[in-house]
Amino acid sequence: MRKTITIEQYPLGGVLPEGKKKRVPFIYDYFCDNNNVTLSKVVTNEPLIHFTVPETLGGSPVTTLTDELFAGMESLISVTIPDSVTTIEGGAFAKCINLKSVTLPKALRKIDDFTFSGCISLEAITLPPKILTISEYAFMKCKALQAIVIPEGVTAIEESAFTKCYSLRTVKIPDSVISIGANAFSSCRLLSEITLPPNLMYIGNKAFSNCKSLTNLIVPETISVLGTFVFAGCNALKELKLPERFSNQVDDLLSDIAIEDDLDLDS
Repeated sequence: MRKTITIEQYPLGGVLPEGKKKRVPFIYDYFCDNNNVTLSKVVTNEPLIHFTVPETLGGSPVTTLTDELFAGMESLISVTIPDSVTTIEGGAFAKCINLKSVTLPKALRKIDDFTFSGCISLEAITLPPKILTISEYAFMKCKALQAIVIPEGVTAIEESAFTKCYSLRTVKIPDSVISIGANAFSSCRLLSEITLPPNLMYIGNKAFSNCKSLTNLIVPETISVLGTFVFAGCNALKELKLPERFSNQVDDLLSDIAIEDDLDLDS
């Protein structure tokens, strides 16, 4: 059942701007199922800039943020999500172009498809320890993101998860990861080195293509599927160590020609 609740809060999600002394109504649309709340819409007559998601609505815990909840909200600079939330659906923050800071809940298990896609001002984010999957396009075009530490327990970095993160310099991949999808790190132009986990089994097509600063890489013996053009356009690559059974596939892995999916008219 859809419900609506109006709560008087200070504008800007609890941050009182200079000159504003009154509280304003925040209208929350939500669904309640088995005493768990899915937040589906936030409406206020003030722009959301520094926003804290409420921990409860109607006396029940907020556990889910629906898909595209804040998508395209250009005013949003920071958001804090309470630990009651266990699910953030796809595209929840997509194209929040001024979003710089996100506090994620500790119990979150998945970064869903397109969750932060196009958040071009996001410079850093701490992923909670229970994350298992980083889904397709989750951080695509997070052009200001400089570093990412993927927590132990994550098993899959899916297709295009970090593609076109042009400022990404360091990535820590835990030993638990067994699959890196197609284009997962393509066009991360400043990524100079990365250590692949020892139990990795799958690397998809063009996974590291156009990583123009990548200088060396060791592909572990555990790999069973190695896609085509994985390192296309990696012109700085000086050393590439492959399991011997893949030695005849070097031409399929490497190319000194940039591939089409690096084209980005708004880069």
